[in-house]
Amino acid sequence: MTPALAALYGAVFVLGPVAVWLMARAAPGAAIVRLLGLVVVLLTGAAMLAQVMVPGVLALALLWAAWVVSMGLLVQVLRLVIGAGASRKWTAVAGAVGATVPWFGILVARMVAN
Repeated sequence: MTPALAALYGAVFVLGPVAVWLMARAAPGAAIVRLLGLVVVLLTGAAMLAQVMVPGVLALALLWAAWVVSMGLLVQVLRLVIGAGASRKWTAVAGAVGATVPWFGILVARMVAN
């Protein structure tokens, strides 16, 4: 495994779930949902702009960050819809697992390319 691939693996499987867990610690409410939604939109817009201006890793990193924040947003929305109780733990677990999904897309793309 190359150093770049190892760093990517670490980011996806460590930083992503930790970031979702930190976002999940906030109390569910309309304000956090709005804030996370705004961050997703801003990161996605920045990724599109980066792809046009400087194609490459920056756009991919911004898209990944938008994905991770969207998983945090999903956790908060599910908690609002489902309510308190056991859902707190399971929504956080689902969000953390969801943050790792882009890794599998990268692996499939590498397999197809080779």
